[in-house]
Amino acid sequence: HDPVVIEMFDTMPGPPEAVWALITDWEHQGDWMLEASDFEVVGTKRQGVGVEAKATVRIGPIRTRDRVRVGMWEPPRILVIEHLGWVKGAGEIQMVPIREGTRLRWRETLFAPRLLGPFGRLGLRMFAPRMKSVFQRDLRVLRGLVRLRASGAEGQSSEEGSAR
Repeated sequence: HDPVVIEMFDTMPGPPEAVWALITDWEHQGDWMLEASDFEVVGTKRQGVGVEAKATVRIGPIRTRDRVRVGMWEPPRILVIEHLGWVKGAGEIQMVPIREGTRLRWRETLFAPRLLGPFGRLGLRMFAPRMKSVFQRDLRVLRGLVRLRASGAEGQSSEEGSAR
């Protein structure tokens, strides 16, 4: 099986620690991954390799309830998530501190469901540009959240959010 690889780069306006805190706040992943909702950590483990979570993911007309597991945990530099649901593969986020903040690389390596055979692979390939645009939007949202956190305004917006 040939995977579909989607890779994005971005510069976050804050240190890697601020980015790490946001991307590993499991129940709030939907704050920046707008296609995902209903995050739920499975079990009591909250940090490190082996953390598992479920989420509802919707991209276009496709909606699934998927499970993921942390496969690599090297704070605040590398996070690898293994996709255990309908689509298999891994998502890897690497971060490097730079003068402007954090250089971020997000790479998704995805495999279509085997039972769909060549049709699944073709469908995943055709859907890849849509997924990439969704993930790029996620990075723009994440950039805004990092900017808030790095400026110290995050505490104020969290209080406003809980008052709603």
